[in-house]
Amino acid sequence: MTSTYAAIFAATLILVAGEVDAQTHLDTTEIDQAVISKLSAQFGINSKVVTHLDLTQPFQTKSRWSLIAAKQPDEESSVEDGVGERQGAIALCFVENDAPDCSEEMFLAKFREEKVSFVSGTGPFYELFASKIVFSGPGRTLPLLWIKSCAIRGANGNCGVSTFLFAYDRKTERFRVVFFNIMGRNNNQEARFVENGPLLGSVIVAYPTNDAPFTYFVEVYKRISDSEYSRVLRYRGSTGYGDGNPLAVIDSEMPETLRRLGLWMAGDALPVPPSMPRGCTRLVIRKGVEWCEPH
Repeated sequence: MTSTYAAIFAATLILVAGEVDAQTHLDTTEIDQAVISKLSAQFGINSKVVTHLDLTQPFQTKSRWSLIAAKQPDEESSVEDGVGERQGAIALCFVENDAPDCSEEMFLAKFREEKVSFVSGTGPFYELFASKIVFSGPGRTLPLLWIKSCAIRGANGNCGVSTFLFAYDRKTERFRVVFFNIMGRNNNQEARFVENGPLLGSVIVAYPTNDAPFTYFVEVYKRISDSEYSRVLRYRGSTGYGDGNPLAVIDSEMPETLRRLGLWMAGDALPVPPSMPRGCTRLVIRKGVEWCEPH
């Protein structure tokens, strides 16, 4: 190829790429506007898009799918949190092509099953902690949509933290809930999707007990085939309330969790947490749980 033809070819590629980028941006803008219009008609408040997540490529969907999160301005909300401050709701909309579904019916169905109440007429979401694609299979396969959000805050800062996993159903060409959990956040509770290691694709849940000895229950959920997640393990751990261990409860209990599942035994290397606390340079077993110590 001569230098002249090479230059023309390169310029053509740049032009085409620019057109594709412009079209993608235009489509994204149109989708966002469709959601804003839908929510304005539904609530009478102009919300602002805070998250636009493309679901088409990760899930290889037949039509174009997006997840849009839009927040109502706090100052325009009539809802107050536990300390009397206005807080605008967050709407979560699934959009097929350019048709938004902001009814949140898939979310609300799970709340109804668990008899969870929320502020009437506004929805259950006021803070969005996470909305991302996670993978339950090796090599970034078997994608799922992970959503973690919070309801209206109480006076003590506590709120109902809801965690959802959605899978794409190719038969119905729709997304559906395959895992749901809701709990508070003021006592080191956590629901965690495991993104690597022997429990890849599992969900681990830790929450405090209500009686002495005050420790935490640990549960492990796994998904078989294309069904919903099912609990495969539940036990009362040894991690105590306020024990001074900088590790999260799930990490401190990980050796015992793996041991009960036949994946770890005394003498094996200790599991390394996905996020090490600052100053933690040494992992040890203390009183039956993994402990993080400085030098």
